[in-house]
Amino acid sequence: MMSTNIKHVSSLPDDIIAKAEQFVIIYKKRMIWYVIPAFSYFLMPETLDMLAVMLLGGFYTYVFCFSSISTLLWRFDRVLWCQLFMSLALGLGAIVFLRLFDLTHWLIHSVGFVPDGEVKHIYAIIAFTPLVAAYVDSFKKVELAFYKSKGYNYIGLLGNLNGM
Repeated sequence: MMSTNIKHVSSLPDDIIAKAEQFVIIYKKRMIWYVIPAFSYFLMPETLDMLAVMLLGGFYTYVFCFSSISTLLWRFDRVLWCQLFMSLALGLGAIVFLRLFDLTHWLIHSVGFVPDGEVKHIYAIIAFTPLVAAYVDSFKKVELAFYKSKGYNYIGLLGNLNGM
C-alpha cells in the first residue's frame, strides 16, 4: 500500500535528518515519561485505587492510540510498536495486579518465603524489564520509521543515537 510512494535512498536531505534526530530525542524523553505514571500509581495510597485506575486508563489510551510516537510506529514499524507498547502493557498490567494483590501474604502463606520488607517494588521493576530492553534497542529503528513516514526507505549507515 505505502511501498509505492517510498523512495529507496542511500543519502537523505539535511532537513529530514535534522527532523529525524529531533524526533528521536523527543521519543527518548516521552517513553520515559510514559512509564512514570505507572510507578506514581504504584506509590499512591490504597484509597485512590478506582479513580487512579480510571485516570491511568485514560492516559494510557492516549499513549497507545493517539500519541505521535505510537501512531508513527504503528504505521511504519509494527514489530517495534508491538515490542515497545506490548511490553509497556505487560508492565502496566503487573503494576495494577501488584496493587490489588497482597503479594507478601501470598509469599508467606503459600510459598513459605518470608520476605525481608516489601517485595512489590522488586516485582514491579522486573515487570518493566522487557520495555527497557526494547527501548534501548529502538533508537535507530525509530529513526528509520521516521524516514519511512517522510517517504524514504533509507539504506545506509545511521549515526550514534545512543549518545544524543
